[in-house]
Amino acid sequence: FQHQIGVDIATMLDVFTRPDMTTEEWKSGVEETAERASEAIESASGTLLNGPIQGGLDIGLRKKSVQLMSEHPFSVHPIGGIVPLMEEQRYEELFQIISSIRRDIPPERPVHMFGCGHPMLFPFAIALGVDLFDSAAYVLFARDDRLLTPVGTVHLEKLQDWTHVTPSLFGITPEEVRALGDEEKCALLSRANLEVTLAEIARCRQAIKEGRIWELAELRSHCNPDLRLAWESVITERKSEEKTPLVDLQNLQRSGGIRFMADSVISRPDLEKVRQTLAERWKAPPVPGWNGKGKRRKIVVFTNAEPPWRMSVGEVVKRMLIVNPAILPMIATPMGLLPYSLEDINPFAHLSYMRSDSRHNDEIFIQSELERFGLGKSSWEIHESCTTHQELIDEDEYIHDVEQWIHQWSAVDKLALFANLDYGFTWEEITGAKMVMSRTRRVKNILTKEGVHIASPRLTDGGLSITLDGAKWINNLPKSKPKQLSGPAKVVVNNDAEPFVRQGRSVFHGFCITSDQHLYPSEPCLILNESGDLIGHGVSRVDAEELLSLQKGIAIKVRDGLKNE
Repeated sequence: FQHQIGVDIATMLDVFTRPDMTTEEWKSGVEETAERASEAIESASGTLLNGPIQGGLDIGLRKKSVQLMSEHPFSVHPIGGIVPLMEEQRYEELFQIISSIRRDIPPERPVHMFGCGHPMLFPFAIALGVDLFDSAAYVLFARDDRLLTPVGTVHLEKLQDWTHVTPSLFGITPEEVRALGDEEKCALLSRANLEVTLAEIARCRQAIKEGRIWELAELRSHCNPDLRLAWESVITERKSEEKTPLVDLQNLQRSGGIRFMADSVISRPDLEKVRQTLAERWKAPPVPGWNGKGKRRKIVVFTNAEPPWRMSVGEVVKRMLIVNPAILPMIATPMGLLPYSLEDINPFAHLSYMRSDSRHNDEIFIQSELERFGLGKSSWEIHESCTTHQELIDEDEYIHDVEQWIHQWSAVDKLALFANLDYGFTWEEITGAKMVMSRTRRVKNILTKEGVHIASPRLTDGGLSITLDGAKWINNLPKSKPKQLSGPAKVVVNNDAEPFVRQGRSVFHGFCITSDQHLYPSEPCLILNESGDLIGHGVSRVDAEELLSLQKGIAIKVRDGLKNE
């Protein structure tokens, strides 16, 4: 019937599993829905078809439903049986269902959220991986004289003025609307609700583009106590060091500032991505030896300092290193400890937070952060003042050496963090190299000791851009230590894509043959042809699984191609 009337996406006759059903009823619903799948696809006669994921509140049954339904060529996988959860504001269970099964659904198939029509829930659902929504909420709420807003629901009878003005409500007052006939009033409120809904979807799209969808979700979490509880449950349910696909898929390099509230959690996936990667790839630098006065290594943690840290604590760091080259300077931020070498990276250096929020200066917090870096047994002290250290007098002869060493330290740390390069090898290649500096005395180009320009730090976000010569240099790294010299992920494309990559054109899905497993969004990658030769480099927009599963769209944004000689 749906095929005959020309629907765009049809829905099969699944078995709805309500939250109040028994486990046996949920199980029966999952199995019966899966048994009907083949007949439904045949009856659809080519129409795009929804394959609902059922299972009630049982996560195991939900996962089983995903497995059974994924075996059939459905176009979309809706999450079914969740409307009662939204009606009863059981958001914690709702989000747990989404987050637990999203990654199991084939990445090339969109995830649909049946019955989700309240704008307040859109940022959460999108952040957790939902692609599509449908609902008659805009008209159902209008029939009950209720207006949707991004922060909740308001009743027409209580309004003196509009809390959210839309085109439909412009030029008319709540009192005038209340005086309308039921049919006319419902039509007007329905249009207003739909306009608010579409505006919130547009707001979510913009947040995705700017990398702020988790920030928007956190903002919306303050609209409702149950919503806040669900937010905290989703964010903090895993162990702090546990890696999850939700974290892996976040962008490592990003731009723009981050709003960080007093009750924000640092385990928010977009923030935890940077924290985890930093803890995994960063290592303490070797102790320099310019004055022979080096003492036992001690960590100095700068607290109450404000970015840009090169301005607030930079001179103190230099002078301290002159007196004791073994000192390891680190900065306490609301997001955790940050090595001074990475003082300009986003989001650490781009946080907008309450200055009264001093939790990151707590000694217990600092100790736990040091343990994340493998420095839990090291001695450390807090340096609260940003004034000149009393011992730092008449040591100017070493300033140039210290500055050069800090630049090299920063270069090595960024190559490790953003390009996944081995620490020891990179230190050997960078030591003694002459960095190209900007007029503001910041590193503009990173060179090897042979003078090869391999990368450039980005001044806007503290990230790193690999050059074509850098890609060649990385590709030619010694193969004797593959684990230590893993470097950026390598992607192999087919012969049809090769000439376009060499011209600097983007790589599209469907032309990729294979890739390393450590391919993640926003990270650099090397592009090889079928013979294993380097033909270009770029920045991936997907992870390894999505690279090969998706068939449309840009997979890798190519930065430069190796022209045919």
